[in-house]
Amino acid sequence: MLPQPVQALDKVRLQLQWVHQAQFAGYYLAQDQGLYKKAGLEVDIRPGGPGIDPLGDLAALRCDFATSWLSQALLLRGRMVPLVHLAQIMQRSALLLVTWADSGIESIQDLDGKRVGLWRKQFALAPRALFHREGISVDEVQQRVTMAPFLARAVDAASAMLYNEYNQLYQAGIDLDQLRIFDFVELGLNFPEDGIYTLEQTWQKRPQVCRRFVRASIEGWRLAFEQPELALKAVMKRVDAAHLASNIAHQRWMLNSMQKLITNRVGTALIGQLAPYDLKFVNEVLVRQGFLAEPADVEGFVAQAWREP
Repeated sequence: MLPQPVQALDKVRLQLQWVHQAQFAGYYLAQDQGLYKKAGLEVDIRPGGPGIDPLGDLAALRCDFATSWLSQALLLRGRMVPLVHLAQIMQRSALLLVTWADSGIESIQDLDGKRVGLWRKQFALAPRALFHREGISVDEVQQRVTMAPFLARAVDAASAMLYNEYNQLYQAGIDLDQLRIFDFVELGLNFPEDGIYTLEQTWQKRPQVCRRFVRASIEGWRLAFEQPELALKAVMKRVDAAHLASNIAHQRWMLNSMQKLITNRVGTALIGQLAPYDLKFVNEVLVRQGFLAEPADVEGFVAQAWREP
């Protein structure tokens, strides 16, 4: 009997929205443990960072899949960029505003007129919606990759992610009771964050490739939660190769935080599900706060590639 020909793998490119870290551990394990290969895929995982716009790269056909926030995707969808939502990985927002406990800032209203560090693009949507809702005006200061301005008290408040900068402050020697935290979920602005996106043309022409990619990625996340040390090994391999200033203790914190954020409300069985309420809520907020003139057209936007067809 003649040997069966080896079937070529489908090559795809995934653009992440930030540098290599445990925020993306599931994709790394899917790659390292052969889950993508088993799904018939060869995946080029591209790290993000300052100046990299995953959804912009997706629209420009520089990648096949991208991770990004639901708010940014809806904003672009409302501006006629043909994005498709394949899976919602993070169910709970990790976005925080941090202030000093001794600053006298005890409520969001106390930020009126204060210097507040904000990241750009999708990271600024929820804070600006919050300020608009509360009727306050802040002095926006562009926040970059370091918390140094906050530590030096050059800003009155700063943006932070629960899985990252919040723990960085602790690692910098700050006791957490020295901080006052404003959690966007507790403030009624749960903008679901990391999701997997593609373009309409990719979903229409290669639906099975999209489904295989999403399911293998989710399988990678489940494996990361089952075997966290294996996941941390995959993370640190990339962190060290990129000469990033991080350590395994911080990445372990991040992975533990990601598990809570990803499985919130859905457990591990329904990773990938986008709650209709979240979609409707974020769309309405973008209109109400003036980011969109009218709600983004969501007909055909949610593909649910994580489900069996």
